[in-house]
Amino acid sequence: MTARTFEADDLALVGRKGPGVRASDEQLLGYDVTVIAADVGGVVAAAGGWLCDRVRAGWQVTVLVPRGCDTRALTILGVRSGVWESGADTLRLISTAALAIDARVLHHDDAPRRELLRKVDGGGIEITVWGESGLFAADRRFGRVRHRLSAAARAYKQQALSCCGAACEQVVEEFVSSALWYPPDGTDLAPIPARQ
Repeated sequence: MTARTFEADDLALVGRKGPGVRASDEQLLGYDVTVIAADVGGVVAAAGGWLCDRVRAGWQVTVLVPRGCDTRALTILGVRSGVWESGADTLRLISTAALAIDARVLHHDDAPRRELLRKVDGGGIEITVWGESGLFAADRRFGRVRHRLSAAARAYKQQALSCCGAACEQVVEEFVSSALWYPPDGTDLAPIPARQ
């Protein structure tokens, strides 16, 4: 098997619009996403299948949770785990191709919300949010997207949820995203058409 690499300038010819991702670094050797979650059960229930499918597609996925959380369910999904102390400080230090965050992290503190919007304004990073939030409903930089779970992701997600003491038969996970473009080889987040 041979790995393909692209120079960042090669992608200017792609001309895609709408949600999607970019790779980190100057040369496109891989993708990485950092996830900030309010708790393990919440990230597994809302985004576990998507994160599992990203790992299976070769992404480096790191989920940051509050100190003291049991991370066994994240191990089942194949993601790495870490700890975050302050939402704003954590967001300020993140420099990955993609960032995903639980809307609950943004509800009770203005500092992480401001830092997230600063990253959106800066461009160059896919930002995906899950959970109930009116914060991005009117923001045209964010669009509704969904991920259809693979059979493997559904199986791993079910095992991870069992580890958290929950059950779910979800086939699709929905988010809002400020992604910039889709990679030429396809996408894992698909836009949800606007309601008529």
